Amino acid sequence: MFVPFKKPSRLSQWNGRRRSSRSDDPVLPNLFGRGMLLRVALVLTTVLGATYLAHDWGGLMSYRVGEIRPYDLRARVFFTAEDVEETARQRDEAVKLLSVDAKIQALPLEKQRALYEDARRNVALVPKTFWPGHLLVERNSPITDSQYELLQIESRAFLQSQSWAMKLSRTIAIFLVFALLSLLVVLYVIRFQQSLAASPQKIAGVCVVVLLTLGVGLFLCPVCWHAVLIPLTVTALILTIAYNPQFALLMSLSLTFATIVMLDGSLNDLLVAMGGQATAILTLRNIRSRTRLVKVGIVAGIAYLAMTLATELYTGQTWELILSDSGWALVWGTLAGFLVSGGLPLIERCFSIVTDVSLLELGDGSHPLMQELVRRAPGTYTHSMTVATLAEPCAEAIGANPLLTRVGSYFHDIGKMLKPHYFIENQSGENRHDALEPALSTLIIIGHVKDGIALAEQYRLPRPLIDFIQQHHGTTLVEYFYREALRIHESQGNGPARTDGQPHPLEPTFRYPGPKPQTRENGILMLADAVESSSRALTSPTAGSLRKLVHDLLMKRLLDGQFEESGLTLTELHIVEETLCKGLTALYHTRIKYPDAATNDRKAS
Repeated sequence: MFVPFKKPSRLSQWNGRRRSSRSDDPVLPNLFGRGMLLRVALVLTTVLGATYLAHDWGGLMSYRVGEIRPYDLRARVFFTAEDVEETARQRDEAVKLLSVDAKIQALPLEKQRALYEDARRNVALVPKTFWPGHLLVERNSPITDSQYELLQIESRAFLQSQSWAMKLSRTIAIFLVFALLSLLVVLYVIRFQQSLAASPQKIAGVCVVVLLTLGVGLFLCPVCWHAVLIPLTVTALILTIAYNPQFALLMSLSLTFATIVMLDGSLNDLLVAMGGQATAILTLRNIRSRTRLVKVGIVAGIAYLAMTLATELYTGQTWELILSDSGWALVWGTLAGFLVSGGLPLIERCFSIVTDVSLLELGDGSHPLMQELVRRAPGTYTHSMTVATLAEPCAEAIGANPLLTRVGSYFHDIGKMLKPHYFIENQSGENRHDALEPALSTLIIIGHVKDGIALAEQYRLPRPLIDFIQQHHGTTLVEYFYREALRIHESQGNGPARTDGQPHPLEPTFRYPGPKPQTRENGILMLADAVESSSRALTSPTAGSLRKLVHDLLMKRLLDGQFEESGLTLTELHIVEETLCKGLTALYHTRIKYPDAATNDRKAS
């Protein structure tokens, strides 16, 4: 009761949050949601499929003819095989006994040969018993054809001799290895590949690619061990094109580990496979021609050749095997480049991507949509070309894709060609919106986005270009007709009540449906489009007025939240602003006014 009063600390007086808002996010609902369970099911199905392939098809390609092992190869289980030498000796004796028979000697030569062959076939195969520990191949000796067949028989006998418990333990071990590799990839995707993690369709596509790679590799292995490099290299190139080199490197490493587990490979096989794949991934940039992929395949083949030469020299293989393996490795790497080059259109279609090869083909002006845009809406065509001129340097300045930005700018307003005279750049005096209500005019203006998407899908434009059409206005306000509608409602005295801090009730009606720009390139196009169209309204554009215009438009869209999902940082937006200012200043450059010829003549007289 008489305890002295203690002043409360400042922290105890704080009534706000004491933890990060992220800690309040529900974890279990996200973990057990339908979308998350679907993703887990796709990954688990892939792991089970790879385990099935390894259990039923793998494990028999451990040895090769001509290979030298630094240790003795001995039998692991009891098995029997044909004694080739003893069988041949007994068959020779059977033929020798017939050859001394005088009756047979009197027969024609063809009948004698037929009898000799029958005698050989009648001699039964002589079995030879091999006990566990029996020496099959001596160390540092090349494996011969007969020894290779013996090793294959021993491997099959070893697999057949395993009990169900041993087979189960081997299957569980393979499953755990593949599950850990998958977990590594999943953690990387969650942290660094959010766009892939958010799309079950993309995850399913990657899972299908993984199973196809492992299945084709197992199918090609009986032909030649290095033939497995074909699907591995093809997959590495596809993932680099569809996603990025970092993800492709991780997936290539995981697939190579899985392949080596399936085929009982060695460290040398890992070095060879990853040497070529890493070289292919790191040299694949800016695919502006189909021959580029062939060149990358040749470079990967050279890397395979060099790594094969190094590893087999290190392990002391024969020169015959070294030259054979190196040559085949070069062939397989080059063949992978040809396959990816030929299948590039299919890759683009399956992964909804567009490469520089397709962009160059779409951007040459001969596309039917571009030809129709020139004919139906020449003003819109000129506007699109100008926007592309402004947007491309911005993308290059921040490290985005300038070619994609330029071609996307060409097609972003193709929907206007269906109602060209309702857009100011195609009008010549008459404005059709003067006779329409603001709401109806807004529907026509907003409709060019939907019309553009329909035209793009009809002409099978790539998905990234359709995204430019759909997102280049985001959810911005059709401001002119929105202000006009407010003016009409206020003049009539029946305007809806407005709540403080809330948008006007009419505002959602006059906004584009979106979505907001999802990539940096789409964000750049949004700003370049707004800047170009607004600059046309300036009566006397100067460097200062153009700079103020760009800054005001950028800040308006930034505060409106249009760049929230684009990935553009404030630093990049500042660079884009400066680049747009330079582009507009160059576009509206001044010229010296030349004096009239008639005026000069009068002054001279």
